Amino acid sequence: MLPIQDESVDLEIDRALAKLDKLHSSPLVALRVMELTRKEEFEMIDVAECLENDPALTASILRLVNSSYYGLPGKITGLSHALNYLGRRSVRLAVLSFGLVRVLVSGAPGKLHQLYWKRSLTMAAAARRCAMLSNDPDAHPDTAFTAGLLADLGMLVLAQMETEEYLKICQEPDHTMRQVQMERETFGFDHMAVGGRLLKRWNLSDEMVEAVANHHIYLPMCPELNHTLLVANLLTDVLWNPASPYMQPLQFVLQSRFNMGVDDLITLANDTKQAVKESMVIFGVNLKVNIDVDAIEEEAREQFKQAADDEGTFLGGFDTLILDS
Repeated sequence: MLPIQDESVDLEIDRALAKLDKLHSSPLVALRVMELTRKEEFEMIDVAECLENDPALTASILRLVNSSYYGLPGKITGLSHALNYLGRRSVRLAVLSFGLVRVLVSGAPGKLHQLYWKRSLTMAAAARRCAMLSNDPDAHPDTAFTAGLLADLGMLVLAQMETEEYLKICQEPDHTMRQVQMERETFGFDHMAVGGRLLKRWNLSDEMVEAVANHHIYLPMCPELNHTLLVANLLTDVLWNPASPYMQPLQFVLQSRFNMGVDDLITLANDTKQAVKESMVIFGVNLKVNIDVDAIEEEAREQFKQAADDEGTFLGGFDTLILDS
């Protein structure tokens, strides 16, 4: 398990965040909406009037509401109708995703831009699906989606600090362990810690801040969103690399936390693949989606058989790959 973050590291991250121009040049409309929605009982009409000054942001929210994520029988064309349908919590998350996240992403180098969207859209889609399958009544699909989208946001911040150096680091194929180790060696902290601090500055819930700050780590006693985001991170590695060393840890978490077996994993992989395509349309991102679910199924069943033949493999591999990261 990662050591508890001390205050000196938090202060160092805060100093780094304060120097980044992109964090201070976010769209004024998005920032105004974030301010309006800080209070639990904000007026939706105020949000609508504010969003009307940003046609691009309004169009993004309408694309989201009319996507297959919500499966509405008819198309919503009015902003007020869309906002009321989303509800107070989801409106704030939608504005955060489209209005602020895109600013940071747009400033990233081309290689990182593609890598970020590839990972983040996959994590967001996987997290949303896991929340829908969860037995936890507090699991909210929109919250899970946003958490997945924001989980690697710290990578964009680190890239602004040391662009050339970080481009080498983020090309590391082992995102879950080796990349994190390289980040700590270079900066003294990793993208999880940076993402958590950034979300705290944006006054997001403690639940989401904690989940983002720990999305590579298995914490047995933690809120459901932590486990959802960990599954989304591991599944993302597996979806884009069926031979990933994280197949067994993924199956362990799915079994222990969500009571899901191999067949459920394959269904989750298929659903996530389709959701990534939908998300690309919503966010206007062009990615080459070449997720090979057949290869994933073959590897998953082989790994499951191996674990059955060698009792404890799932847990042993999980300890090595996650707890000691």
